[in-house]
Amino acid sequence: MNTKIVSRLRHSLTISNLLKWLVAILWFVVTIYPLWWMFSVVFTPAGVPVAINPRLYPTSLTDGIAHIKEVIFGSEFLRSYLVSFAYSGLQIGGMLLVCSMAAYEFSLHNFPGKNILFFICLSALMVPGVVTLIPTYRIVAKLGWLDTIWGLAVPGIASAFALFLFRQFMENIPRELLDAAQIDGASHFGVFWYVVRPLSSNAYTTMGVLGFMFAWGNFLWPLVISRKAAMYTISLAVTHYIGPQTWYPIEITLTAAFLAALPPIIVYIVLQRYLVEGIALTGLKG
Repeated sequence: MNTKIVSRLRHSLTISNLLKWLVAILWFVVTIYPLWWMFSVVFTPAGVPVAINPRLYPTSLTDGIAHIKEVIFGSEFLRSYLVSFAYSGLQIGGMLLVCSMAAYEFSLHNFPGKNILFFICLSALMVPGVVTLIPTYRIVAKLGWLDTIWGLAVPGIASAFALFLFRQFMENIPRELLDAAQIDGASHFGVFWYVVRPLSSNAYTTMGVLGFMFAWGNFLWPLVISRKAAMYTISLAVTHYIGPQTWYPIEITLTAAFLAALPPIIVYIVLQRYLVEGIALTGLKG
């Protein structure tokens, strides 16, 4: 029995497997170390220069909590948190609804000019966001949406990538399910809402996570559209601590960065399994 186990271990510990593990561990260290270092600086006493003490592990929970309280209650950081959550939630909710309904038509129904219209929608992926920044700003300004949550969220609802992802997923739904629902008396919208939408839960989760990551970290559009500090998102609030005219110690600066990075990290850790499954089931593998 022991001989079999040893032979199996020798067979598994080949050079290629060792190289794969080495690359994986190296990639893990390179990815995690900056976050761990930031976390260690937050939860250590202030006053010790970073160059002297690299702070590879947290040493003071009390000081870390004091740093977090100073950032949250010493500025408009908490309000920026709420603005970012409202902005992300409104944009993701609208994007999931609008793009999934559009993908339902493009993937499961035929109409004149379908392929041309879909090609035009996908062409938006080839255009840099800076090109459409000024036209989008002028439209939002004409609507009177400057310094509003609508101005922040609505322009991001129409996502070409979300349309593509939903379409790739819905194309795999059997047409027989749609026919059965229509025979049972379901309306055109009813087929989408009660049949297609529940079957596309993985695509909704995937696009929800990706959309949250983008909306939470978006810097350029909130910078352009928000002129008042009351409508600053979290990405703009962090710049208050790292600007050239600020004099905050590194503990406070990294505490603000840590609090800003915490929600995306939590969302990814909780939903990463569904994210991987959703991408695998959309047909993006080719």
